[in-house]
Amino acid sequence: MFKRPENTYAVSSDAIERILEDDASPLNHIARLIPEGASVLDIGAGNGLLAQVIKKSNKLVHIDGIEPNEFAASLARPHYRSIFVGFSSEYLDVIHQSRYDYVVLADVVEHTVDPVEFLTEICDHLPTSTKLFVSLPNIAFGGQRLALLNGAFTYVDSGLLEKTHLRFFTIDSAKALFASIPLSCESITFLNRSFYRAEFSRNILKASFFQLLKLAFTPSARAYQYLFILHKDERKNTAQHTFGSSPIKIIFDAFFYRPTFKKTAKFFIDFVKKR
Repeated sequence: MFKRPENTYAVSSDAIERILEDDASPLNHIARLIPEGASVLDIGAGNGLLAQVIKKSNKLVHIDGIEPNEFAASLARPHYRSIFVGFSSEYLDVIHQSRYDYVVLADVVEHTVDPVEFLTEICDHLPTSTKLFVSLPNIAFGGQRLALLNGAFTYVDSGLLEKTHLRFFTIDSAKALFASIPLSCESITFLNRSFYRAEFSRNILKASFFQLLKLAFTPSARAYQYLFILHKDERKNTAQHTFGSSPIKIIFDAFFYRPTFKKTAKFFIDFVKKR
């Protein structure tokens, strides 16, 4: 079982609102797409954020969770119909018998030793009608490319280079993974973020204007994460959607965005509102 610091599971008082306001959050999109009354299995439920986001969206769904970390599972338990502590391989009978409408793997696959074996095992116990929501971090994100260009590859507690990540994916390697199962891709959503508003410090994002321009206008560089909707039925056409930061916003942030300025402005705005 992988180790993750307990403090990274903490949920701030405004976390759910921020997710619902964030067009680049996979949980936001998953919560929007799951219909009222659906039965859902959240594999790798963590601290229960997905269930809380769905509830805040005023939807009534029947959601169970599987979570290997006992501390995280204790935080998630109040928000799920049932929470199973352990790995999905320990609950294949539950998966098979429950016939869920949706199975969610939100930033989970990258933690597995063998993604093909992991996904195949789950899919073998799902009916063809079940849809899978799979979100993956994009190792080819522009911020990560610039960090590498500047010689930086630093593992973090939470982010693209999270210490518990065993696998890294680009859009092409993710597609190849799903095709090998095989799973059909109904849609791919590019969840874009500004390079300068992710976990990277500005000193490792140094680039010429032309390098920045090229990355800002490259779709696979703007994507911080991808959200895939998958199923076992054959489907030829794949829809593609894009949310989050635009090329212009990224270029603007390169010259004008400073987190300290934002914090100072927020302090004064909050101060004025209270008077």
